[in-house]
Amino acid sequence: MKKDKREILLRNIREFYSDGEKTLVGFSGGADSVTLLHILLTFLGKERVCAVHINHMLRGKDADADEEFCRSFCETYEIPFRSVRIDVQKLCGGKGFEETARDIRYRVFEETAKQMDCTTVSLAHTASDNLETMIFHLCRGAGASGLSGIPMTRPLGDLMIVRPLLDLTREEIIAYTEEHGLPFCTDATNADTAYTRNFIRAEIVPLLKKVNPSAEENARHASQSIAELHCFAEVSANAFLHEREGLFVSDMAELADPVLYAVLDRSYRQAGGDTLPRTQANALQTLIRRKKTGASVSLSGGITAKLDGDFLHFFQNDVENDALTAEIPLHFGENRLSENSYLYIGTAPTEHFRFSAHAKIPEHSLPTLFARPRNDGESYRFGGMTRKLKKILCGKTLAEKNRPLICDADGILWFPGFPIADGKHGEIPIYYIEY
Repeated sequence: MKKDKREILLRNIREFYSDGEKTLVGFSGGADSVTLLHILLTFLGKERVCAVHINHMLRGKDADADEEFCRSFCETYEIPFRSVRIDVQKLCGGKGFEETARDIRYRVFEETAKQMDCTTVSLAHTASDNLETMIFHLCRGAGASGLSGIPMTRPLGDLMIVRPLLDLTREEIIAYTEEHGLPFCTDATNADTAYTRNFIRAEIVPLLKKVNPSAEENARHASQSIAELHCFAEVSANAFLHEREGLFVSDMAELADPVLYAVLDRSYRQAGGDTLPRTQANALQTLIRRKKTGASVSLSGGITAKLDGDFLHFFQNDVENDALTAEIPLHFGENRLSENSYLYIGTAPTEHFRFSAHAKIPEHSLPTLFARPRNDGESYRFGGMTRKLKKILCGKTLAEKNRPLICDADGILWFPGFPIADGKHGEIPIYYIEY
């Protein structure tokens, strides 16, 4: 291994592995994971390294042979080892196979790491994997998030995923196995170019390396730069959303495009979307900068964004909800409002939800806090203006119109989906959640 790459590798290990803590290696038996396991064994010691192998039960005897290889390798090096067999084909159902397999892997990693008292999960992604991922996302039309490539670290529940080999190329990995005489398995399906990633690896990457042999390293540097810019936009978007109780167009129009995209993407995902497509984001940015009141943009996933006055709403199309029929006293924690909605006070919910609106109310309102149905002709004041609910709900879905009013002894505090009433801001968080 070249001196500069060795120094980078040592720096990664010192930075991401705390003294005395153990790590769980995702061990497929391939050259990448064999190299990772050997390197961590060398620098951390066998008492701080464990391994887990996941047999997806897809390649029959070949998969069983890989599992046995991993078991034998760990026995030779006296590394604690677990193997898990999961029939991915049977479990994938209506989801994509690769998505199901990935979800299972990370669930197994998290559960096994906790069982073996590990604080990190180490995965053997390389600079070559990173380039392939960037090409894949580029072809799909991804934004900064996709072009950021594979992150060096990311949370996994209470644990941390670490990828210390991310600065090494696949060629450098093979050279390491040859230098140390390390055996490894080769998955025959990796040669099947019917799979998109294999096609990128076999056909596209070699052409890029003809243009520049350092394509993988350069892509790694580019992805880091993009990730830093993306992180800045996300942090700025978080600060923007934290400081406000709603999506006011007059404020959003002042944002730089990358930050505005991050704000819109976050709001879109809260409404049930995945990642906001760039073309749809452009349409929303035009709507915001030109302040086209009453205009709307249809988004992927059955979601619509509509501009009412100075406020931008994201909502699911044709999502119906049971209307509240009577007053319901509210308390800290979960408050069930109907079959399809509930309210959290004080503690942010962790479940996945389709729609979430949140605000902060004053503590003195808690003893008299209640939810009730909306009555005809009602209005409340927010953003310096008194607004009739009927007017601001014009064109909304039945679910939105059926949302309850949140009140205290002095009157209306909040209508979910709109800002808190003027003069009613406080420190107690409140969340409205719709299935």
